[in-house]
This record gives sequence, structure tokens and C-alpha cells, in this order.
Amino acid sequence: MLPRPPTFATVGRMARPRTFDEEAILDRAMILFWRKGYEATAMSDLVAELGLGRGSIYAAFGDKHQLFIRALGRYLDHQTRLLGTALDDEGPALAQLRDVLGRLLAADAASGTAGCFSVNSIAELLPHDEEVAKLARRNLRYAEEAFTAQLERASRDGELAPAITPREGARLLLNLVQGLQIMRKVDPDPARAAACLDSTFALLGRPPGAAATPDDGPAMASAALSGGPATRPR
Repeated sequence: MLPRPPTFATVGRMARPRTFDEEAILDRAMILFWRKGYEATAMSDLVAELGLGRGSIYAAFGDKHQLFIRALGRYLDHQTRLLGTALDDEGPALAQLRDVLGRLLAADAASGTAGCFSVNSIAELLPHDEEVAKLARRNLRYAEEAFTAQLERASRDGELAPAITPREGARLLLNLVQGLQIMRKVDPDPARAAACLDSTFALLGRPPGAAATPDDGPAMASAALSGGPATRPR
């Protein structure tokens, strides 16, 4: 069973009734921060992009950093919602996971070389920004648990390669996706990401005709992931 998705969005300040669509404003702020980064985005940029005066921005969202945290939380909510609704107990588990990871990467592909907003924020602001760190840890923890649950189903259904444990497979996929998001900033060609996903899932899948044996399992996972010799326990 998939873990329950966390909620990243925070509640805005209580104030007089809004004269604007707060969600639409957050979306525009998210895209601006995503495109320029936190440090390079000035309050004058936000005023121009959002169409609000400084006073209205401060009253509704607080300072620039608080607005950034709201925008990042909204982005992560979108990502976890897509992941949580796309994975279920129907159909081949590996194919379903491959599909949802492809969709997550494609959703960020529209940004061109901007990459992933979450990965960019981690690279720019960690380890010094604890609020971003908390959001990032919660997001990565949920993704790992969701991937693990899906790979556990793949293992039960006989899809997963015997040398890979669901937990190690989930961590492999998580690191792969993070790496592909970084690479996209250099080379946004979607064919590269698709080929990397296909190759990884080919390694995760049980070879045709292979059957599980009692000696296969966790003891072989580290060797399989590191490229070292796979030695079965005696």
C-alpha cells in the first residue's frame, strides 16, 4: 500500500478578503523562482510578475523567503499528487512505475533547461536553509516509500530481479531521477532521460525465464547496485 502523501503547502496569512486569486499568484511566483532561482529573484521582479504592490505581497505572503517557501510547497504538492494518484494496485507494477517517472520528468521538461524546481532549490539553498531542507527531506522520504511500496508489489508479482531488494531499487530510482533533473540543465533532450529510465528498468526487471531462488535477495543487492561481483550467501 502506498504511503499517504504529505502536505507541503502552508496556510497564508489571515487578512482582509483577497482581491486576487491566491493560487494563481502562487503559481506565477513558483514559475518565476523556478526560472531565476531564489537569490536572483528580486522583490521588483515579483512586483512586476505578480502584478501586486510590495505592500500587498507582504500582507498576503510575508517576505520573499516566505513566499518562496509557499511556492516550493505548492510545487511539491503537485509532484506528490501526481505520484500518489498514478500508482495503484492495477496492472504490472514496474511498467506503471516507469510510466509515472516518465510523466514526472516530462512535467518538468516544459521548463527547458530550468530543470526541477525542487532539485534546483536544494542545490542553491542547502545546507543553510532549514525550511527548504525540511521540505526536501519530507519529499524525498515520501518518494522513497512510494517507490519501495511499488517495487514490493513487483517483487510479489515476480517482476523484480532477484538481486535487487525493493528498498535498494527505490533508492536507485530516486537517485537516478535526481541526477536526470540535474543533467537536463545541461542537455534537455528528453530522449536521453527516456533511454536512462529504460536501461534502469531493464536492470530492475527479472530476466525472461529466470526464477527466484532462496539464495537470491538482500545479500546480493549491494553488489548488484555497485557493479561488483554478486556472491550468493553460503
